Amino acid sequence: MVCQRCLELVALPIHSTCDYAVVKEGAHTQSVPKGYDALELGEDPLDLLALVEEELLLALPIVPVHDPKDCQQPVGLEEPEPSEDEVTRSNPFSVLAQLKRDPNV
Repeated sequence: MVCQRCLELVALPIHSTCDYAVVKEGAHTQSVPKGYDALELGEDPLDLLALVEEELLLALPIVPVHDPKDCQQPVGLEEPEPSEDEVTRSNPFSVLAQLKRDPNV
C-alpha cells in the first residue's frame, strides 16, 4: 500500500474478527445469535479464499498513512509562499454575501 501523505510504501497491521453462523440456503436467519453474520451455504462448496479476501479488504483503512511522526511530505509539495509581485484578488463571492445581508433585494 502507498501512504497518501508521503507516497512511500507503508505496511499496516490488520486486526479483524469475523463471527459467522453457517446456515442452509433459504433457512430462517432469525435464529442466528446476535453479533454473528449468517453465512448461507447452498449446494456449491464454500469459497473460503474469497471469504478471507473480502474480510481483509474490509479491514483495510480507507486512507493508508504512516504514523505522523514517521511520515514526511514529499519534497516540492510545500505550499508556495505568495510573492510580492502577485496581485491580491477580491473574492468573487463577496458580492453574494452583500446581497444576503441586504433585505431589500
